[in-house]
Amino acid sequence: MKKYLSGIGKYAGVFAVTLLLLWLVLFLSALIPNDSIRDNMEKSALSYKKSDAFEFTDDNNLNSVSDNYADTIWLNVAWNMGKENPLSATIATNYYDGEGYGENAGLYLTIAGDVPPNTDYTRYWHGTAAFLRITHLFTDISGAKTIGFILFLSLLVLTSFMLVRKKHWDIALILLSSLALVHIWRLHLSIEYQPSFILAFALIPLYLTLERKGDKWLKILGVIGGASVAFFDFLTTETVTILLPLALVIAIRAKEERLQGFKESLFLIIKCVFLWGCAYIGAFLVKWIIAALVTGGNVFEIALSSVSERLGEIPASFVEKSDSFLSAPLANLNMLFGGGERVDYTQVFVGVAISASVLISVWYVFRKSKSIHPASKLLLILGAVVLLRYLILNNHSYIHCFFTYRALSSLIFAILSATWLDMRFSQGKKRKK
Repeated sequence: MKKYLSGIGKYAGVFAVTLLLLWLVLFLSALIPNDSIRDNMEKSALSYKKSDAFEFTDDNNLNSVSDNYADTIWLNVAWNMGKENPLSATIATNYYDGEGYGENAGLYLTIAGDVPPNTDYTRYWHGTAAFLRITHLFTDISGAKTIGFILFLSLLVLTSFMLVRKKHWDIALILLSSLALVHIWRLHLSIEYQPSFILAFALIPLYLTLERKGDKWLKILGVIGGASVAFFDFLTTETVTILLPLALVIAIRAKEERLQGFKESLFLIIKCVFLWGCAYIGAFLVKWIIAALVTGGNVFEIALSSVSERLGEIPASFVEKSDSFLSAPLANLNMLFGGGERVDYTQVFVGVAISASVLISVWYVFRKSKSIHPASKLLLILGAVVLLRYLILNNHSYIHCFFTYRALSSLIFAILSATWLDMRFSQGKKRKK
């Protein structure tokens, strides 16, 4: 019992330190005078003057949509953090929605016209607002998106280098292919799309380094990842911060013949995902509790109402109603193949059928034996969590499939790695622990 409580205390401590440090960065960014970022903020606001809230950048492909709506809200929140007491402004977050003129106009009016905020957005931590306030000291939203994308690419290059250096060029190639299949280059379209992937690839080098030092580090990194993505992300592709790192670890351990038995490894995965989930939910709960104390309002009621919308099937005014509970995962799968519809049943069926036929045929011809590698089973279980997320956050995953589909990178990596590990020419060099 003492050991159990000690473990809980350790992970709680990691969670608390992570959240405190992240909030400190947000607080320090709120100390930046708005006058210091006003010119670049106005440039950013004007850049959306003729833009639609959801703008197609590649003909009629829904997966090419730039989420200007979310980005203007990010900027609006970031600006309003500098208008009040930094301590309370980073907790009780709000913005001006432009009323009948829309969020694009609301951003400009709140900056140039000093119009006060009228919309509460306290349910999120808004950590990316810190990045926006800092970058707007020397550039506008276009530059901020470029900096974020370059940061992601730099971390991806670092990850690939580490894998190749460990003689896992095959896993590096599978990883790059998985990202390419979800059109990862389109992260540059919106600030909204970037935080979870930047965090994932900031954590992956730590996973690759520390996993050899013991499983406890995987759990600690799971806690850090869960708290961090809740702090920075707007509910986009949050699962990549836990599923992709764990899938890489499983694939590497399997190749190096360091993987424990199936049950032991599955239990480890469950514990890591559970701790990540606790940290993720815990970060929201901490925000709501502190916000309730600061504002005296019923933050929980507003937040839980928002959660119910994302779980249910309440159609947005700009989206056609879903056909069924399965429309969410189908819409996300459909984004892999392009097109202007959320769900094109023929396209999804043909695309998935052809992909599955090719993989199964290659696996059948080149498999090592009739039995499936234990690591392959673990990888497929990990990948399936992505589909489970789509089913749980059903309404949100359907409406926002044009960016939530990029979480499929974890599933694709899991499937490709599982197939590869079962092939007779995928044997890696056994390494010492």
